[in-house]
Amino acid sequence: MRRLIIFCALIVLGFLPQRAWAADRVFEGPWKTTNRKLDGTMRCFVTDLGNENWQGRFVGTWQGVPFDYTVKFTGPPNHLHGTATIDGADYSWAGELGGDSQGWFKATFTGNRYSGNFDLKEEAR
Repeated sequence: MRRLIIFCALIVLGFLPQRAWAADRVFEGPWKTTNRKLDGTMRCFVTDLGNENWQGRFVGTWQGVPFDYTVKFTGPPNHLHGTATIDGADYSWAGELGGDSQGWFKATFTGNRYSGNFDLKEEAR
């Protein structure tokens, strides 16, 4: 038990390598819906899982209520695509990641509830 506690403490304090932490790119900016006014600001933590597989954790506020969704997507950075079921609604989207040291993450989405886009700028590393 003591070893487990020490191991967890080392991870939290950052003394052990964490692939997901090192690979994360963080983006922030507006998302907009085109079929109903529900715009807001969100952050996305993008992790390259390798072999053109990605994971994004989208965090923000929607009508005063916080949201936090993790979705997987595929493709090269200039042609990403994915699907997700969020709160019972199905969505598909397409987008791209750009830039080297400080870039952007743009996409459009359609779903059986909402359609729209987001245009996020990368935070300084």
